[in-house]
Amino acid sequence: MMRNIAKITTSALLGMGLLFGSSSAFAAAPAKASRGKGEVQDAMLYLKVLISGLQSEKVAQPMKGALVGCIYNNSLGKITESMDKVIAENPGKIDKDNPSELLSVMVRICGYNPQDAASDNPAKGR
Repeated sequence: MMRNIAKITTSALLGMGLLFGSSSAFAAAPAKASRGKGEVQDAMLYLKVLISGLQSEKVAQPMKGALVGCIYNNSLGKITESMDKVIAENPGKIDKDNPSELLSVMVRICGYNPQDAASDNPAKGR
């Protein structure tokens, strides 16, 4: 029942946008579509790395939490800008063909600090 209501509402809103011209929020979307092909490819790569990290059993829960928080609080465009900036600032150190390296950079950008995680769990050091 709720899905039907959502579909009807969405259809009505889209229809109103088409009837009333550019007053729709969707009409403004093409103006931002001037992103370069490389930037879109990078964004797709980073999203793929993020999703793989979330699905991996090898990635610790605190790291996954940082990734979820990052995508929740930031746009994919913002994450892509940050990733590209870090890669550009570290030439030759980060290989875009290595998902593990990209994931390591991403969790750091997203606020995960392995030293903080280690200090939060003093029993592990015993």
